[in-house]
Amino acid sequence: MYDIVLLGATGYTGSLCATFIVENFPSTLKWCIAGRSATRLEKLVKDLTAQSPDRLQPAIETVEINTTSLEPLVKSAKVIINGIGPYHKLSTPVVDVCARVGTHYVDFTTETLWIRDMIEKYHKLAQDSGAIIIPGISPSGVSDILAWLLVKKIRETFGQNVSEIVCSGKLDIKAMTGGSLTTVLDVFSTYGTSWFLCPSPSILSPKPQVSPRTIPKEPLVTRLFGYRHSPELGHLTTSFNGSGNEAIVYRSASQNPNLYGASFQFKEYLPAPGVFGAILIHFLTKLLVVFLSISPIRALIKALIAGKMDLNPDITQLRSKESVEFHAVGKVQDSSDFRAWASFTRKGALYEFAALMSCVGAGVLLEKHSKSGKSEEKNDRLKGVVTPSALGMKFVERVRDAGIEVNVGLLDR
Repeated sequence: MYDIVLLGATGYTGSLCATFIVENFPSTLKWCIAGRSATRLEKLVKDLTAQSPDRLQPAIETVEINTTSLEPLVKSAKVIINGIGPYHKLSTPVVDVCARVGTHYVDFTTETLWIRDMIEKYHKLAQDSGAIIIPGISPSGVSDILAWLLVKKIRETFGQNVSEIVCSGKLDIKAMTGGSLTTVLDVFSTYGTSWFLCPSPSILSPKPQVSPRTIPKEPLVTRLFGYRHSPELGHLTTSFNGSGNEAIVYRSASQNPNLYGASFQFKEYLPAPGVFGAILIHFLTKLLVVFLSISPIRALIKALIAGKMDLNPDITQLRSKESVEFHAVGKVQDSSDFRAWASFTRKGALYEFAALMSCVGAGVLLEKHSKSGKSEEKNDRLKGVVTPSALGMKFVERVRDAGIEVNVGLLDR
């Protein structure tokens, strides 16, 4: 039986996952790299062997992306790391098999509407089988972990609920693979633009809500111009990725209402250079969504840009140019005096960051796996399609060990 199976191992991020495993996991790990091309998989094993000749190298499994081909492999694994995208086009069979046979699963999708589909189709099935399925562990895991840490800190310190968390998050990206851009275009083609223009933060939450809440509207100036100012976080504006991250956080809240409370609110923004910069970014973001809603424009971008982009950007250059920087502030319910802060920062390539988060999450899931091959968790809240924060402090400690700075504390009154 394999401890970990890495699907899509020869893709750009998949190969970075393989490198992370070689560099950070025990040399005795029983693992496998899987995909459709035996030649490319063999080349990857050769590269990994040259990198670390003394460790147990991964086995190779060739599979087609359908349930019949995948089922024997998934049954033989304790944890699946899935890097096969676009997820909404290719990866539903992977989730299907994991949910049915009880194999734990992580991926690094940003396709929020596909995650919704997976929840609707497979959450109950995965609960019944004992599978823990965590789609979008990166980048949405950052916002989710920060929100969970703040809620936990305020609950432990003040014994009260959080009224609101405001998050400022920036992924400083300098390069994108052609595959990543194609995925964005395909998501718009498949799902349309209505959610991107008018996102619902409760889209991933159970219906009906366990604890019904009304998510209040933002101030008029924020709704019209995207601008908000926070004394602790500074100038803020509309975030293209924020809506998807908010949806993950609200799913966490709906799955753990006793911790988050019925009045919990979370909002994510992009840091802005000033008032006018915030307004400009807001309108450019909305304009981008409108442009991507037009089919001929998407086709033109795919033909003229995506097809000519580098499939393998120079990772050594990106390490010094890219970064993850998220800061958040939480307020205690019924009090403006008591607040907590949290931060999550890392300097380095974002594709390596996605690989790191996925592999660390898989490692935590592997620890949760008992000798009998079933999940040790007794709590149904931690089975099914869950969020990154369901992995708890062990996950936070492991990402810290991997070089990410994660901090939480209290703000002075």
